[in-house]
Amino acid sequence: MDYDDRRRYRRLKLLTTIGPTLFVAVAETVRFFYLRHILPPASVSMVAVVVTLVGAAGFSSYIFDVIEKMENERRAYQDAMLALQERERLAREMHDGLAQTLAVINLKVYQAKTLLDGNRWDELRKELDDIRAAVNKSYSEVRQSLYDLRAGKRLEEGFWTAVRTLANDFQEGARVSIEVKALPHDEVPWNDMASVQILRIIQESLANVRKHAEAQHVKIAAELRNDIVELKVIDDGKGFEMGTGPMNHHFGLGIMQERAQTFGGRVSIYSQLGQGTTVTITYQTDRDKGGEVGGKSKNYVSG
Repeated sequence: MDYDDRRRYRRLKLLTTIGPTLFVAVAETVRFFYLRHILPPASVSMVAVVVTLVGAAGFSSYIFDVIEKMENERRAYQDAMLALQERERLAREMHDGLAQTLAVINLKVYQAKTLLDGNRWDELRKELDDIRAAVNKSYSEVRQSLYDLRAGKRLEEGFWTAVRTLANDFQEGARVSIEVKALPHDEVPWNDMASVQILRIIQESLANVRKHAEAQHVKIAAELRNDIVELKVIDDGKGFEMGTGPMNHHFGLGIMQERAQTFGGRVSIYSQLGQGTTVTITYQTDRDKGGEVGGKSKNYVSG
């Protein structure tokens, strides 16, 4: 919470503390010194009741409007920060992946030209195979990045449809088999804002699998028990030793946690060397409100 937010909350607290008391004091003063001299007692009581009800309703409506505006501003700021982090992540991936691959391709093209000038055909064929493999890798990375940017719009087709599309695209690009186990009847016990962030967390998890895990199979599975949803991304890759690797850097756990916090969830990662990695998204639903938190919105966040 920044300085402006703290200042506005202090003003709101002061207003809710002093406002009703001041309103009652003014109303009682008017009633005692003015209304009771010009109206019958019954009419004075009726006017006091009506004025109190209208004043209380107006004051409550104003307070809730202010709180809603502050909350919307907070969410907009948080969404903007997450979108900025997403763009920074994509830029970092392009620098660490695509830029380095292009540099390797450039070097290999120079080597291929040298081999061609020397009529070293067998070595040239091998070099060309390496160049083709590097180009295919770059294509896959660019294709995945473009899909990541479009994923928010795909949520208009439904959350689990977007997850299955993401899984199919990952399977084609990474050559890793993937299984999706949705909740029964494709239930989505959270609001649209949560859907965006959960999908982004799944994207980040799959990106980690593609870059680090060397996995053969991935499973995305959701389960609802006692109003608590657990959505897991499980791979059978090489894993890592918990507490020894740069988990926050390579696996983006900090960004995942920030995304989860926007809808009241949390993220945890468990891994063992040679036993794969599991990313778990945990979220407690509100069944009395149909799993909704803050209502539904069709404004999908791009970041």
